Amino acid sequence: MSAAETAPLLQAEAPPAVQGAPDSTTNTNVEERRKRAKATIDKSESILFRIKLQDAQGNKVPVYELADKTIGFLCGAGRFAVCQELALQIDEFLEHHPKFTLVYVSLDRQKSTFDRILEAHPRWLAVPYDDPIRIDILNSWKTQGVPCLHIYDPVEHQIVTSWGGSCLRFNADKCYEEWQQGSQGISWWQMLMGWWYYQPPQGVFKDVTEEELAVQSYAELGIGAPSQTAGGQERAAESKKDK
Repeated sequence: MSAAETAPLLQAEAPPAVQGAPDSTTNTNVEERRKRAKATIDKSESILFRIKLQDAQGNKVPVYELADKTIGFLCGAGRFAVCQELALQIDEFLEHHPKFTLVYVSLDRQKSTFDRILEAHPRWLAVPYDDPIRIDILNSWKTQGVPCLHIYDPVEHQIVTSWGGSCLRFNADKCYEEWQQGSQGISWWQMLMGWWYYQPPQGVFKDVTEEELAVQSYAELGIGAPSQTAGGQERAAESKKDK
């Protein structure tokens, strides 16, 4: 990927790909939606039939295994501090929501860096690094910045929100259930207030070069652990209070 292709993507989280108030909800039963997902997975509009997937070890993953799952497509690059922070927030989220599936869409400049990211996040799936559909995903979902976490609804075969990162930061306890109902998982008010008061952890994450990341792990580079994210710090503080 050339510098011209990546330049527009080196921004903050992208705006919603789907218009509408993010606090709108639906009463559709989650189990009924899951059954519908399995029944419609063979439809051509499902992006799951236009991509190939691999796990963190490089093994192929059949797309039908994701037929009824809510999926987060993370467009990011491991060299950026903002991507590192969101990646660890995603890992924390997966601890509490193991049925949620994360698919990494890499904007890393080298395959060795891509491999290092998956090594650091073994639960993730990924679009293979050499698959050109990565660019199609970025363009079709109007990805305007990284990191950007697109949430894919397996029933409607569309992105319900591109503000997945904000959902994890400011509505982590409820967003998964809302995604399962086809809702965007966060209100505009939650985002406004969340970003107004948000303070990123200092000295935990840092921008690094592709060359550094290709030969050293995050730990070797002195880049933070999950407990050092804002959410992890809050939970640690609450745990100490309980004791």
